[in-house]
Parts: sequence; C-alpha cells; structure tokens
Amino acid sequence: MIRFQHLGLLVTGLITTGFIAMASSPLPTTTQESAIDLQSLWQQFYQQADQLAPQQKISQTEINHYPKLLLLSNSQYPDFSQLKWQEIQKLWQARQNCRVDQPYQANANLKDAIEFELALCQKRPLADSWFNKQLDNKALLHPSGGSFADRYLASLDQTTANSFLVQHQNQLTLANKAHPLHPLLSELEPKGVDALLSGYRAYLSKKNTLWLNNESGWKAIAVNQWQPLAQAMKLQIVNSPTASCSFRYSNLCLNITTPESQWSRWALALCSLIITYLVFRSLHQRRQDTKERQFILQLLTHELRTPITSLGLTVELFRDQFDNLNDHTQQAVWRLMADHQRLAQLTETSTGYLTTNSDVQFPRQRADITDWLDHCLGKYQLPYSINEEHELELPYYWLGICLDNLIKNAQQHGKGEITIDVQVDKVLRIQVSDRGHFPNFIQRWFNIVPPSSRQANMGIGLTIVSRLMKKMGGRLICQRKPTRCILELPL
Repeated sequence: MIRFQHLGLLVTGLITTGFIAMASSPLPTTTQESAIDLQSLWQQFYQQADQLAPQQKISQTEINHYPKLLLLSNSQYPDFSQLKWQEIQKLWQARQNCRVDQPYQANANLKDAIEFELALCQKRPLADSWFNKQLDNKALLHPSGGSFADRYLASLDQTTANSFLVQHQNQLTLANKAHPLHPLLSELEPKGVDALLSGYRAYLSKKNTLWLNNESGWKAIAVNQWQPLAQAMKLQIVNSPTASCSFRYSNLCLNITTPESQWSRWALALCSLIITYLVFRSLHQRRQDTKERQFILQLLTHELRTPITSLGLTVELFRDQFDNLNDHTQQAVWRLMADHQRLAQLTETSTGYLTTNSDVQFPRQRADITDWLDHCLGKYQLPYSINEEHELELPYYWLGICLDNLIKNAQQHGKGEITIDVQVDKVLRIQVSDRGHFPNFIQRWFNIVPPSSRQANMGIGLTIVSRLMKKMGGRLICQRKPTRCILELPL
C-alpha cells in the first residue's frame, strides 16, 4: 500500500512538472479573431521596435551594392541545376591533371571554370578584364561552390590580394571574411540572411537579437531593448520551431500572454507549495514520533536496570536462605513488593507513550514536599534546605527519578560536599550542587571528559532527566564552576 507521504510527493512532482510546462509554453489561441488581433499586435510591435536605437545598422544602398546571389547561403554549394555531375567531375580532373586531355563540348560557364582552374594550377595570373567579363555575364559563382573571386583570392599572396580586393571586392561571397559585410553580419546565421534577402521583415537570431528589414536597410535590436516592449504589449516572441504558436512569421513564434493564464499559473504554483509543505510536515511529524519512541526505549533500558538488579539480589538472598527462613526472608519479601510496584508504574506509563497518543500525562499525587524529600534523600543521608513547607500535587515518582539521577551524577562525577537547596514559590526549584566543574558543550559533544569521569554513562542520565522534565512541563538547568543542576517545575 502506498503511504500518504509517498502519494503526496508523487502529486507534488506531477503538479510541479505541469506548472513548469505551462510556464515554458504559452496557451495557444486558436480562434480566427484572436489570430487577426495577434497580427495587428505584431504590426504595432514591429513599428515601435523599428523606432528603437539599433546596436547595428546596414543601409539598403550598401546591401544593394553587392550581388544578391553572392550573399545567399546556397552560393557555397555546387549548382546542379545548371551543371551535371559529370561536368563537375571533368572540372575536377582538369584541376588535378592541370590540363584537358581532349576537347570538351560544354556551356560557357564550364569553359570559363576550366580556364580558371588551369590558370590556378599553372600559376598564371588572370587579368581584371576576365573577372569583369564574369560580372557582366552574371557568372560569378564557381560550379563547385563559392565565387571565382573567393578561390582566386585564396591563391594570392598578401600584397597581390590587397590589390585584387580593391577592384573585385564586390565579387566575393558573404562567407568570405574579406567581404565588407561579413563582420557586420557574422552574428546573423546564414538562414537569417536568406530570410531578410527574401523579403521577410524580421528574423530572431540564436542570441535573441531581433533583425528588422525595412526600406532603409537592416537593423539589429538587442534583446534588452525589444523584450521589454514585447512584455508591455503582452506579446511573447520566441525562436522555437517546435513550440505551439498562435502566429508564425519568419522564424518567430508569437503568442499573446493573457492575465488569466498568468493567474492560473500562480494558483498552481501556490497549490504545489501547500502540498509540499504538508508532505514535509507529515514527514517531520513521523520523524519526531520515531525519536519519541527511541526516547522511551532509552528510558526503559536505563530505569529497569535498578529494579532488575535488585530483584536479582533478592533471588540470590532467597537461594542462600532457602533452608533457613528468618527475618531476612521478610525483608526480601518487602523488597520484592517494592520493586514490583516500581516496575508496574514504569510499565503503565511507558505503555501510554508507545501508543500513537502523544498527550499522555504523568500521574500526580498530593503530599507534603518535606515528607517526599525525607523519603528521597534519606537513603543518601543528605541534608537539604527548604524555604517553607507546602503540600503540593506533583508527579512525585518521576520527579524522584530525576532527583536520584542528579544525586548519583554528583556522587560519581562531582567533587566535594553535595548540597540540596529547595525553593517553593510559583515554581518548584530543586538545586543539587557540588564543588566540581560541569563539562561544557564541546566536551559533552565530543566526549572530552577526564578519565576519572568516563564511567556509569554520565551523559545518558542527564539526557533522560532533561527529557522527563520537559514532559512534565519543567526544565533542567546545568551551570558550571561549581556544578549546579537545577530542576524547575511550575506549580
């Protein structure tokens, strides 16, 4: 069976996953009226974004200065629509062999390409008129990809290359670093250049830079400029080919962010937080219950040692005196009865704590405080002082266990004379003092105590006393130099 805590964690995970999914993908609008509104909103956004100060700008005159076919990305690939594969292979053979073995009938473009390859391999310079002829014939692209100017420039030394660029810079493809527009458009991917050259008004780069195209040229608007404008207009713009979009333009995915969807996400997030809190609270309560049961087991283990040892001594006494009953037998019977009563009280109280009910109270009796002190301290033959006598209703049995532990600790680990001082007012205050030095927190935490004190479980007894006093509504106070252990219990 699935526990409530595990079920809560499962529900929390599902709700949180749903919230993240809703936050990352907007709610699509499917009606025709909403699509029309979104197109109108996009046009308003475009007009306002066009007024922003661009981080980069290229005029339309500058773009038109260069042939469009050299700016497109497909200029880097072979044009199989104009040439056959066998013709390109023939061109490759001419370049490898640096000659043409037999006359080859081909179109003018291929003949120019063969002439170009033979000039390169023979290291024969080409005149400017040759490149001007290609410009006039609009045959600037090499059949294998790139332009003639690109390939010729790569074969020149630096001095000759600079002279060549002065005359034929406009015959390079945009992918060539020597092209004047290459540094300006290096951030924009080739698909973006193709989109803007094809007439699209906008393109969003991978770095979220918004490129706009209008009659005056191209503009690059930084994300920290256009995004606040889009948020103010309740317009979400992302570059995502797989996202659900109400309207697509170029590579832009556009959606309207409605207040209703935002409120629903906030409500879902709040529900997730509440469920998470309840689950962790339940786990914390379960841990606390486990600690309580461990405390009871510790208490029983600690307190049952004394009556069990006493019963063992009594049994031994009966065994020794079995054949000769005398006055010692009566004393042994009295001890058996007293120990039986103590064990019965321990069992009754511990049974209540081992149940799920955490409100079990310590039984209280009404008696004179001095009679109880005489009974507890008589076996230790310790005197005490009290400010005044009172008849009080207290959990005398458990309070006696706490007092016994403090006296035993003082006898085993303390120094000098042990004194008992009792103050009765609104609070019952019992102080057990000696002349020793109580170990500090660090010594108790790391068990750094003198060798003479490492016996009889010094720390366990005081831990049990502290827990018992808290259960009774009081507290244990330990003070150092000299050692003073104080039991405080509100009356």
